[in-house]
Amino acid sequence: MGKDVDIRGRGVSACCAAHLLAQQGFSVCLEQASRSGPARLLLSGQTQLLFREIFGDPQLFEAAPRIRCRVVAWGAEAPPVELPHSGVVVSEQELLDHLWQKIEIPGDVSLQRETTDAGWTILSAALPSQAWESRAFGDRKACTRAVRLVAQARHDCCWIESLPDGWLFLLPYSEGRALLISTGYSPASLIEQSRLIAAQITELEAAGEPAIQFPAYPQTLCELSGMRWLACGSAAMRFDPLCGEGAGHAVREGLLAAAVIRGAARGYSSDTLLAHYNQRLMQGFLRHLQVCLPFYQSGGQSDFWQAEASALQTGIRWMEARLEGETPPLYRLSGYQLEPIAGN
Repeated sequence: MGKDVDIRGRGVSACCAAHLLAQQGFSVCLEQASRSGPARLLLSGQTQLLFREIFGDPQLFEAAPRIRCRVVAWGAEAPPVELPHSGVVVSEQELLDHLWQKIEIPGDVSLQRETTDAGWTILSAALPSQAWESRAFGDRKACTRAVRLVAQARHDCCWIESLPDGWLFLLPYSEGRALLISTGYSPASLIEQSRLIAAQITELEAAGEPAIQFPAYPQTLCELSGMRWLACGSAAMRFDPLCGEGAGHAVREGLLAAAVIRGAARGYSSDTLLAHYNQRLMQGFLRHLQVCLPFYQSGGQSDFWQAEASALQTGIRWMEARLEGETPPLYRLSGYQLEPIAGN
């Protein structure tokens, strides 16, 4: 088995996979691909630890702004509740620029070689020229824009609020500035419905970070891998930013994709490795849908909330059917590689 790997995309998942494979002597070839999502990420303590361990950088995120609590007003007329949190806010692009510098591989290369028995392809960002069958569970879009905070707003706290026609998420990222994520049928009007988050904002910034729109509903490819190819990151699955922490999922998917390729190079069955990969990703996606559902069932009674909750229920049933009859896993992760489970 050869050790050539083509990676299409330069997001979090691609970066982690490329780093782990390059460390093991694989020849990695990159192709840029378009991608969209929030300009800034809120990373949990567990995801921070994964980044530090994979890239061997214990100081990573030391200077990043800290989020120590969440203030949540969820449901009609629900009072705000303050909950502890342990997260950091990072610019996605700055994080990726920093991490790619740690990886000793060639620069952007247009992929010309065909995927053969000698190599693998990792799809970590969907390419416009490729059509992949997928399933989406919802219709909600998100819009992000920079805002200025009132003088008394806390900078170590984020705010989450459900509204009749959607929800708002406010994430401070520097002194006096925050990222506002609005999701619903009419994102522009949500701030007018707000009681909690509108009180933290003094103005919507016309300049600064550009507004970004992206899908906010869970979505997955129907097939996550095939003959010497694997999909991960935004090419494989998209998560609701309310519950998903997509960066954490992307790190784990990139890690597992690299482990599958390393396992095949060690002589393990490609078929069983890919079956394990599919099962783990689908199980994670099902858990995400199950976590999202109670929020959309309790967020409000409008058509928006009912339609999105119904879509999530459809997704849960679909994923459960896909996983029905799955055999116990044949592999377990040991460090960053897959090892067969004794007795299987």
